[in-house]
Amino acid sequence: MFGFGKKRPDDGHSLTQPIPSGWEIVDLGLLGAGGMSRVYRVRDESLGREVAFKALRPELLKEEQALSRFIEEARITAQLDHPNIPAVYALSSDKKKSTCFTMKVLEGSSLQQILEYNEKENIDGLFSALDVMVRVCDAVAFAHARGVLHLDLKPSNVMVAEFGQIYVVDWGLAQRKANLPTKEKDDGSSFGTPAYMAPEQARGQNYALDERTDIFSLGGMLYRILTGRPPYVDKTSNGTRALAIEAVIQPPEQVGKRGGAQLMPRRLVAICMRALSVAPEERYQTVGELKRELEDFIRGTAQLPQMTFHAGEAIVREGETGDAAYVILDGHCQATRTAAGKTQMLRLLGPGEMFGETAVLTGSPRSATVTALLDTTVAVVDRLFLQEEMERTSFMALAIRTVASSFLDLNAQTSALLEEQRLNKVVDQTLRHLALMGVDGPGGTRRTPWKSLLTKLVADTGLTEEAITERLDRQPGFEVLNDQLVLKPAVR
Repeated sequence: MFGFGKKRPDDGHSLTQPIPSGWEIVDLGLLGAGGMSRVYRVRDESLGREVAFKALRPELLKEEQALSRFIEEARITAQLDHPNIPAVYALSSDKKKSTCFTMKVLEGSSLQQILEYNEKENIDGLFSALDVMVRVCDAVAFAHARGVLHLDLKPSNVMVAEFGQIYVVDWGLAQRKANLPTKEKDDGSSFGTPAYMAPEQARGQNYALDERTDIFSLGGMLYRILTGRPPYVDKTSNGTRALAIEAVIQPPEQVGKRGGAQLMPRRLVAICMRALSVAPEERYQTVGELKRELEDFIRGTAQLPQMTFHAGEAIVREGETGDAAYVILDGHCQATRTAAGKTQMLRLLGPGEMFGETAVLTGSPRSATVTALLDTTVAVVDRLFLQEEMERTSFMALAIRTVASSFLDLNAQTSALLEEQRLNKVVDQTLRHLALMGVDGPGGTRRTPWKSLLTKLVADTGLTEEAITERLDRQPGFEVLNDQLVLKPAVR
């Protein structure tokens, strides 16, 4: 247990700073260290609990700017009472001896550590990382509502605790919007992590910092999740900062594929790149907007592009290659097919029904034409979107799987219907052959040689012997005995 004024040589691993009067704590070891401070695990003897003890480095006690930033970090964090921001318990400031504060101990790993582990073990942790991002957005949106900007958002400043709790940490560079300088009084200084910096922050335009600056860094975190690297990478910090100032970001799909082999979800790439727009007015304007986009992607309910077709206009044509499926939002369509030179009307389609998905997934030509009966608006589900959703466990994926395997699959339904019609003709032809060419048998039966009849049916219908045999096996009364096809009389 330490008391105020008791000082030991600084070794960087043990708590050697003087402890404020009245604080009864026991050092349990170093938790982490940064450029401005160190964090120790200690036991608060008065309350009987373990807490994190964060202390300004001794060599910085006489630096006014460092001291002010450290104290402001404690005060800002303490005022942000949110489940995803660690609580601050107590603050002590003494320029001559020790400046420190205590806060909640966080058990777990940083998002950066989790991403690195997943990449090393080839684990696809995309959706778990996105769940963390949503919680980070909650914390940052709350801070923005209190007039506070974080200004150093990155995966290493997000902690994922042992039981799933998510915390945004290290508010040492946080600024209150009300305290930002005017353009005339801005000294042009730049603080933060260059690899994730918005261009206005990298350029030292502190007067221009606002919520969209944090949104850029959130986009940088999403970029890291997608590509395995930050938006800006160089061998030196100055080189990285120069890239941030230039604000030229390589598209994620050109950097590398997530997981080494998987296709990057295009909607997620679009979300990422909008957040990383150079011009703040082109980014999401609030964290809430970004959060909603992420949630929509996670649920698989992001808005699909829409098209409107006028009455009489064909949406898909029989025989063409299928590159998109369609969901009717408003209006009605009819599906038709050409058979023996004549147009057959197959069915009517209304709002909520999907068509064309089988041709997209299988690459086979479309087997029907779908024409708008009225002015009809459809949602367009292209091949990549359909494939992405089929790999997901979301509402939209379930809907697509259900539709693709149900009677709403127009192409499959049509093919099966036509095949069954051909098989039914086999029964009709067989009955006519028995009536005209067959002979009577015992017990009121009618019979004819089977092999010669089967050969004729194959030639007439184009069906296989197996398909014909299977269909007649399903027909009541038919039986093959000693190379004879026998039709038994119906039982009354």
